[in-house]
Amino acid sequence: MPALAALYLFSCFASAGLPMLNGFVGEFLILVGTFQRHPVWTAWAALGVIFSAVYLLWSYQRVFFGSITKDKNGALPDLDMRERGILVVMAVMILWMGIGSTDFTRRIETSSQNVLNLMQRPGGYNAGSAPGQEGHENAENGRASAAPRGGSDSLVYRDFTFAVKSR
Repeated sequence: MPALAALYLFSCFASAGLPMLNGFVGEFLILVGTFQRHPVWTAWAALGVIFSAVYLLWSYQRVFFGSITKDKNGALPDLDMRERGILVVMAVMILWMGIGSTDFTRRIETSSQNVLNLMQRPGGYNAGSAPGQEGHENAENGRASAAPRGGSDSLVYRDFTFAVKSR
């Protein structure tokens, strides 16, 4: 089953975070962002990335180069045209998401920046603060407050503000 083995290996490489494939973008952004705040946790996460790559390649070896335990599995046919077409389209998407990752990250940039702004404002939740000093409780001890903030209709719950749509 050489075609299935090749496409499975390509998926393993993407999942392991090989550069130019979709898994690399996510792993890289997560590790860079975590390193800025917690370098020790980033080292543990990088170790996890290495272990996952080892596990994926080990599973590939056992599945495609291991011994056949049932005789009927020795005569399995390779991919037909429909299966091959579906997997090739998926491989192209994996490659496109890795090479053209800016097409995806540009679409979520505004939302991500809004979350970062919420986390940076005074009284926002600070993951690195000491216990009891988080500063994310509002005047009603974390309960929802329907009081407008800044002259606009909004609902404040803990440290997040949700706009209230009027019909």
